[in-house]
Amino acid sequence: MLSEAAGRYLLKIYEMNSPITPKTLAEKMGVSRPTAFETIKKLEKCGFLEKEGKKYQLTDKGEHEAKRLIRNHRIIETLLYNTGIDLSEACACATKIQGLIEDSIVEKIGDYLGNPKFCPHGKPIPKEEST
Repeated sequence: MLSEAAGRYLLKIYEMNSPITPKTLAEKMGVSRPTAFETIKKLEKCGFLEKEGKKYQLTDKGEHEAKRLIRNHRIIETLLYNTGIDLSEACACATKIQGLIEDSIVEKIGDYLGNPKFCPHGKPIPKEEST
């Protein structure tokens, strides 16, 4: 299971959609290069990243995990927002629990919500992927 911080890094790498260096990731995340490198090594050890030359890119497993986190986030955020919670607060809460919640629970929430296609921000909710 990924920590909240490691999940943020994985999502940033997914969002960048290209191989990254520790320097580039550090700049995007607003952290020091050693901090970014340490997290990159953790993600690589988990099988989410692979090194090619001096750059790192997502593996299929890493891409799948990023999409899973996005789906979890957007469904949780939608649920919280639909209960009357402010959108920024719903988003912050979803970020904290997106990697901790079981996929089966997210699917039940999605079913309960009528399987929404978009989150309250208007971003598409990825479909569930099988592993």
